[in-house]
Amino acid sequence: MEITEERIEAIARQAAREVVEEEIAKAEVPFHIAEHEATGHGIVVDAAKAETTPCKCFTFEGVKYAWSPGVVGLISEKKNPEQMAKYCKVLIPVSDGLAKRFGRVKEAVGKAHKEWKEEGGDLAKWWEKVGPVLAK
Repeated sequence: MEITEERIEAIARQAAREVVEEEIAKAEVPFHIAEHEATGHGIVVDAAKAETTPCKCFTFEGVKYAWSPGVVGLISEKKNPEQMAKYCKVLIPVSDGLAKRFGRVKEAVGKAHKEWKEEGGDLAKWWEKVGPVLAK
């Protein structure tokens, strides 16, 4: 296959799209992790969109996690196999770095969640505990 200017430009555009999507995913993930830690599942806000769009996914400690544009929070193949089957028929893997970030944020959010429960657990206090974790 001959490499033409058009082919090089097409490859560059695709690479740029993938980098932008990855950066957007990095910004979204802490929010989805916080919701997952609070509820243990994803909350479907737009079922039609969730069923017709691919999920981005990663694996952490042997468990596959995914998120969809129609779902707030992460879908876990372990905790939510029915959601994974219904809403994540097409999976797009993201970088391994995201799994590492998930581990760090999950641990921090888990600690904040525990403190929140010990202090009586109202919604305002939840964001007081979790907000600083998500800002890091």
